[in-house]
Amino acid sequence: MNENADKHLDHLSRKVIGKSAIERPSLDFTQDVMSHIKGLSTSKVTTYVPLISKRVWSMIAIICVGVIGYVVFGTSDSEHSVFSNLGLERFTSIEINNPLASIEFSQTLIYAVLLFAIMLCVQIPILKRHFDKRYEA
Repeated sequence: MNENADKHLDHLSRKVIGKSAIERPSLDFTQDVMSHIKGLSTSKVTTYVPLISKRVWSMIAIICVGVIGYVVFGTSDSEHSVFSNLGLERFTSIEINNPLASIEFSQTLIYAVLLFAIMLCVQIPILKRHFDKRYEA
């Protein structure tokens, strides 16, 4: 009896499908679908915004180049120094003792800190690549 019901449903479905007209999409169907997809893919949640803008990086670079240029090409022969120009000559004779100068580190600690720094420098690019791939998908 089950086979008879299946044959009846098959016959009915062929009759319904045979009578219906084939639907055709409009001419600009692909463009409409693609525009909707492009609209959905631009999400502001995952948009990359750098923490420090290019303008700030350029300002930092200009300041660093300026300081390095002043240190390298600045005149140290003159009697006038920055302290004398500002009237701060009394501060040139102040001696500041470094309280950390007497601390000695063991070789094990130095190796551990060096290994930690190397591992950190290795892991940062790996993690960045991982998160970049995660947000691309």
